[in-house]
Amino acid sequence: MARRIKSKHQQVASLEAELLRRVRARGGLSRAQLARELKLAPSTAGIYVDRLVHEGFLLETEAAGRETAGRPPTSLVPSSDGGRFIGVDFEARNLMATVVDFSQQPLRQVHKMLRPTDSATQILAKIELAIDEMMEHDPRPVLGIGVGVPGAIDPVTNVAVHYNFIKGWSDVPLGARLSERFGVPVFLENNIRTMALAELWFGAGRGLQNFVCIGIRSGIAAGVVVNGHLLHGAQHRAGEIGHWVCPVPAELADDAPSRGEDAWRWQAGARLEQVASISGMVAAAQRGLSRKQKSSLAGVKDELTIDHILAAADDGDAFALSLVRAAGRVHGWVAHQVNELFNPERIVFAGPLADSGNLFLAFVRETAHELGDASRDPVIVNSALGQYNGAIGAAALALHQWTPKR
Repeated sequence: MARRIKSKHQQVASLEAELLRRVRARGGLSRAQLARELKLAPSTAGIYVDRLVHEGFLLETEAAGRETAGRPPTSLVPSSDGGRFIGVDFEARNLMATVVDFSQQPLRQVHKMLRPTDSATQILAKIELAIDEMMEHDPRPVLGIGVGVPGAIDPVTNVAVHYNFIKGWSDVPLGARLSERFGVPVFLENNIRTMALAELWFGAGRGLQNFVCIGIRSGIAAGVVVNGHLLHGAQHRAGEIGHWVCPVPAELADDAPSRGEDAWRWQAGARLEQVASISGMVAAAQRGLSRKQKSSLAGVKDELTIDHILAAADDGDAFALSLVRAAGRVHGWVAHQVNELFNPERIVFAGPLADSGNLFLAFVRETAHELGDASRDPVIVNSALGQYNGAIGAAALALHQWTPKR
């Protein structure tokens, strides 16, 4: 009997969660529309709606556009006072966190730098500290936490499986640790897939059924959306394109090409994230400077970063511009392959290169056009959500996966 009662409560919670998702996705629905969409009797749908309104998760507002006598039509919308959700997104060098209210409106954001020497234990502590900061200064309860995790994950066991760029990052029970620490449900997803979720719900993928989000950071991966849903793959490794062996422009090659050489060639064992990730570009810049390459980058006193390279390229520095162009050509090749494989409605680039504007994107589009059929050029755009897109997607993941307690 207890098992049947628990199962009934779970069914009710799942139905109410689906009701909330539909209201949120449509920006408001009437009771009658909800009943039709959920295939429920109006009286049954009304019971669920009344409970969610009473508990502060939904608001019933008067709809505009009717001037006839009688009861005015109403629309159900999520209540901003229903609670909060925290999203965390990190990779080897950066950690971003945000908190959104129940209506998905961002409230606060924080960005923390991670050091190359940080161990898995140190990064876990910084994640917890960022979450602590997001929980402060607001009486509304935190209902869930979403985490965009770099590398391979197991979303069923909530374990972070492996990531090459963090020392000791292997089989980390991240979900269990955070859930125990903060006392709320925790949802893990690959961080590039959380970027794709952000694009799906708020950005360049909104309203689309099929698109690919390519995230370029210390590593490279793709979030693939098919029929409105993320593609995970048999072992949750779909989109790990950073391991592709790719053609290498001379500017990004390990050896020392003559200045101005522009040949593409296959370099044995050259993986995409070694060649055209942020870390790959910085390494190529450092190699060039060690060969006394003439560039304003030689005057950088602090640690060389992608921001230095992009700023120098914008200022017309020939060497920096050659690196951005080379990376754009490689990712034009990536866009061509992705377009042939998935035939998406749109390809969205996210990360620091995309945030820099159209300089990088112009080289991507040019190369994709050269490699493909002009009649089937992919639609290629930059993300407009900025550096917090993964954190926003992680928070929204928690919000969409959360179910009321019954």
